[in-house]
Amino acid sequence: MIELAPHHKIGLPVENPVILAGGTIGYGEAYHAGLDLAKLGCVVVGPVMRHGTAGSVPPRYGAVDGGMVLDSGLQNRGVGAVLRRFGRSWPGLGCPVIVQIADSQPELVGQVAQRIHEALGVSGIELLLPHHADASLTHRLLRTTVRAGDLPVWAKLPLQRTPELAEAAVAGGASALVVGSPPPGATVRKRGDGTRQAIVGGLHGPGAFAPMLASLLRLAEMDLPGALIACGGIHTLEQARQALAAGAAAVQIDSAVWVEPG
Repeated sequence: MIELAPHHKIGLPVENPVILAGGTIGYGEAYHAGLDLAKLGCVVVGPVMRHGTAGSVPPRYGAVDGGMVLDSGLQNRGVGAVLRRFGRSWPGLGCPVIVQIADSQPELVGQVAQRIHEALGVSGIELLLPHHADASLTHRLLRTTVRAGDLPVWAKLPLQRTPELAEAAVAGGASALVVGSPPPGATVRKRGDGTRQAIVGGLHGPGAFAPMLASLLRLAEMDLPGALIACGGIHTLEQARQALAAGAAAVQIDSAVWVEPG
């Protein structure tokens, strides 16, 4: 067993270090038949926010060397609708379910966290920290989420600011640190009418692996309490092994699932 919430009173033991990252299978309904969820350590569903949002106006992605740039705008249905429509299916997914919260205001995060803590079939919460977060906001967001209930809470850190925010996240009560949110990227995509549109968002794909690994190594050297989880550009078995060797207890897979679900 692999413990992904050490020092937490409940803990979060899993049998496999492979995890599906937030956004990969929606709220648990959007997974390909080639995926056997029961063989995974756990899955992250979401993002979930207090209020629903339509997300970014299409087109939202553009191909780049080494992957793609994606700007989803954190599209989500709002916590009430998510729990009503999808929450009942989570106990039957075959592995532990972690719910990702994406609000950036402590008051809203606390309201969502309370609802998630009370939901059946949830094993933990992943708090997606905003890219603009500083140490003070990080601490407040984590503390608010942890105090809402008894579930273990992971902090998903902005990749370019991982060491800066890690200590504040742990001080706020994070049981694990996820390294991390995709690095920023951009591309210019040609429209059907011949004009061009810039797309600015997160970089997904093998090109994100090396920056993620560098942040993971720096964080491992800090030797903070809690588990480390690697997320970013992991597309091969060798990359997964490198992340584990660098100090991660588990790895989150995202764009590789879209490329080849099996």
